[in-house]
Amino acid sequence: MKKLLLLILLIGFPLHEALCTHNRAGEITYKWLGGTTYEATITTYTKESVTADRCVLELFWGDGSSSILPRVNGPLGGCDSSGMGEFLGNDIQVNRYIGTHTYNTVSGAKGYILHFEDPNRNAGINNIVQSITVPFYVQTELFIAPSLGGNNSP
Repeated sequence: MKKLLLLILLIGFPLHEALCTHNRAGEITYKWLGGTTYEATITTYTKESVTADRCVLELFWGDGSSSILPRVNGPLGGCDSSGMGEFLGNDIQVNRYIGTHTYNTVSGAKGYILHFEDPNRNAGINNIVQSITVPFYVQTELFIAPSLGGNNSP
């Protein structure tokens, strides 16, 4: 019985690693399109060799709303006819998701925290204990001040 349990654990653990861990790095950038309309781009770097893959990500705009952003890069053929990402080599895939949003008219300056979260972070990160159980979270701040014009991130 103990041998059977050990065998199940040994078989199941690598499968969990292969299916559930893929995020390596990410960022959110934005550019001003005019008025209070902005285009946001989420860029993620993921492990190419795993089956976990995201054709869309949900971006929270910081004003109580969110949008589902499709992946736009790479050859077509992903789920929902989206791009499949671009393979960079070294087991790395880059993914870009783009969406636009118009904020309600702002009479004064205001900041918004844009963010997304994905439960699948790479395992084995040295400075994050049990990193596989810690969600991958990325945020940026957009500051809108109509009197100063548009705002773009680097």
